[in-house]
Amino acid sequence: MNKRHWITLSPGDSIDEKLVKELVTKSYRLMVANLPKSPRPVGPTRFGAG
Repeated sequence: MNKRHWITLSPGDSIDEKLVKELVTKSYRLMVANLPKSPRPVGPTRFGAG
C-alpha cells in the first residue's frame, strides 16, 4: 500500500471524537472519489461537503 497520504494520530488532549470522525470521513470521500463511477458504494459528497 502507498502510505504517502496516511495520517497518524497520537493520543493526547487535542484528539477528540469529532476530529477522528472528520478525518475518517475526509479519507473515505477521497478514496471513493477515485473509484470508477460504477463500483462506487455511495457518492463522495454524501458524507459532507467537499
